[in-house]
Amino acid sequence: MDASRSPATRRVVQGLLRGSALVAVATGAGVVARGSAAVPGGGEVAPSTDSVLRFYAAWWVAAGATMWRVAAAPERNESAVRAVAATTFAGGVARLLAMRRSGLPHPLFRALTVVELVTPPVLLALQRRLADRSG
Repeated sequence: MDASRSPATRRVVQGLLRGSALVAVATGAGVVARGSAAVPGGGEVAPSTDSVLRFYAAWWVAAGATMWRVAAAPERNESAVRAVAATTFAGGVARLLAMRRSGLPHPLFRALTVVELVTPPVLLALQRRLADRSG
């Protein structure tokens, strides 16, 4: 068995999904509870902005729970892994658009942008190896 088909590939895919899931649930729950005060560099926002921020945060918690479930058997959830990767990448692109329009955010969000643009292609490549091994 070559290295790309080892159980390590499965563990890395699971680790990426579970790590993302934990971040999503923790940050989402924090924003649901605290609103913009949970956002580094955040401050007072308009009531409509607070409302939409907390709504999206609740969806982020649900996305995290879904990622955790998918991580249990990523080889059987190939389309879900692809969706997670595509959505994460799209989020990184959206952050780039925000930076262009509004300026540079807190350094944490600049770092997350890099992670969101780099991690999805890695996850997809590993998922492809995992699917080849399983199929």
